[in-house]
Amino acid sequence: MSNLQSLVSNNFNQNPISGVFGNGNVQFFTSSQTWTVPTGITRVRARVWGAGGRDNLTGGGGGGGFAIETISSGLGATVAITVGIGTCSFGAFVSATAGTATAAGTGSGGDINNTGGAPSTGGGGSTNGAGGGVASLLGDGGAGAPAGYGGFSSASGGGAGRLAAGSGSGFTGGSGFTGKGGIGAVVDSTGQKTAPTNGEGMTIFSIDFIGTGGGGGSGVASGNATGANGSNGGGGSGSGGQGGYPGGGGAGNASAQGTSGLVIVEW
Repeated sequence: MSNLQSLVSNNFNQNPISGVFGNGNVQFFTSSQTWTVPTGITRVRARVWGAGGRDNLTGGGGGGGFAIETISSGLGATVAITVGIGTCSFGAFVSATAGTATAAGTGSGGDINNTGGAPSTGGGGSTNGAGGGVASLLGDGGAGAPAGYGGFSSASGGGAGRLAAGSGSGFTGGSGFTGKGGIGAVVDSTGQKTAPTNGEGMTIFSIDFIGTGGGGGSGVASGNATGANGSNGGGGSGSGGQGGYPGGGGAGNASAQGTSGLVIVEW
């Protein structure tokens, strides 16, 4: 069971936006597999998040897309579920593409299809752009910020961009619907440096709010250079912040991973 699944495991039926579906059964899929449709079930609801992207250089990766679809016909006995670091899907019914170094992912085939936050580019050298936030039921993801700016707020928050040495304090990540952006590194008058903080994760536990966390705050090149991570789908900050699971875009160098996607099935 993933950490995210454990957070909401006692709250599956508390879906303030989408409502309880069918008999209230919910299953998370964090890897690709074949799902056997339970006996007597002819109608399901699938939620799909694409993976986050990354940039090996100074830019960020785009946030993954999101789609939700109610399927009432054509299920058959089994459905192939694809989950990983690329496009994620529930059979041929509904899918969401992954973010890349140049674009955000988007949902396809759903009753609702939303787009992740766009990645930003870096300025070269010690300036670094940030990763975009994942899309969700609540809307599109926040864009990652270019170097020297705070992350953009939306359904999820984009990461903050990092400026070059001598720029002083870092920048704040974008806020999502349920989580604030992380705070940038602080350099005080004595030269002491406080590390940036990660974006805030899910503060309201429901599967409706997966992918609505904050983006990471940025470091400063003169100290505490590594950016902070996004949470619950928020974008990572430049340089090196990891995207939040699921589908948040990573930021700014080879170590800054975007996170894998997710599929949830309800019946």
